[in-house]
Amino acid sequence: MLEGDGQIRKRKRGWMGSYGNIWDVIQGFEFLLDKLEDYKAMAERFPDAEHFRININLGWQKLDKYYQLLSETPIYYAGLALHPAYRWKWFDRKWAGNPEWIRQAKRIVHDVWHYEYRETRLPRMAVNDEKPAPKRRKAYSNPFQEYLEENRCAAPATQGDDSLEPFEDEYQHWISNHESGDAQVRDPLAYWHEKRFKYPRLSRMALDFLTIQPMSAECERLFSAAGRMVTPLRSRLEAQVIGTCQVLRSWLRAGIIRDLDPFFVSAAEEKDNLKMAHMTDDELQEWATAWLENVVECHQEESSWE
Repeated sequence: MLEGDGQIRKRKRGWMGSYGNIWDVIQGFEFLLDKLEDYKAMAERFPDAEHFRININLGWQKLDKYYQLLSETPIYYAGLALHPAYRWKWFDRKWAGNPEWIRQAKRIVHDVWHYEYRETRLPRMAVNDEKPAPKRRKAYSNPFQEYLEENRCAAPATQGDDSLEPFEDEYQHWISNHESGDAQVRDPLAYWHEKRFKYPRLSRMALDFLTIQPMSAECERLFSAAGRMVTPLRSRLEAQVIGTCQVLRSWLRAGIIRDLDPFFVSAAEEKDNLKMAHMTDDELQEWATAWLENVVECHQEESSWE
């Protein structure tokens, strides 16, 4: 009975870091509700069908309760509508029996665009052809992943010139124009990064919403990591130093950077690195042994201070 819920929880080790994607939340509710309907039909064949039906209905009611709360924030609607592989077509298809839901969702997202982003003053953007760092993806297939694939909305590419005219509304232009590869987009962040010059304001809105974590697990881990960094022996570290270290740690783990900037390498460390580059294997082993002995001595000395 909990297979549907379990598939979403197991997916925490999947792509985009580990804790799910904001554009999957609404689809997750639909997936689970469909699962409950399937099991309700299956329960008809059981000896005590009424017992199963009651419990399934209770689960359905609990899901529906939280589903109704999604309209209290534009995050979930915007996250799904601004994904090029789903757009508003997903809502038109899935919520076909509830046109008022669709109108409400579109109104909520449009209001955010109109009042918070449409007239935003943009900083000067330097042209940079460098693509964002590729996300580490794991091949992981489960019923929920298959559900997401089946619900991608392949729309015919817009014919003719789809260039944005001066003073034309970016949001209205984007939702009215489709490209042939939209349904195959796997990383909407990279998509909007590439579109940042064509849709400077809309891309900012999209990235603001699509980068929101649907769970606080990553934030909690970051708090814990920062707490472990500030030990009694490092109680005078400034907030800026702590923040810089945590950002670099995150970038290293994500593969955005492969090495620390030389600015953070001291002259003594740079001298040691150059020396090691010219060492023989025996000299390197001797140096490493001495270094480890020094680390152990320092650790023992610090332990005696507590």
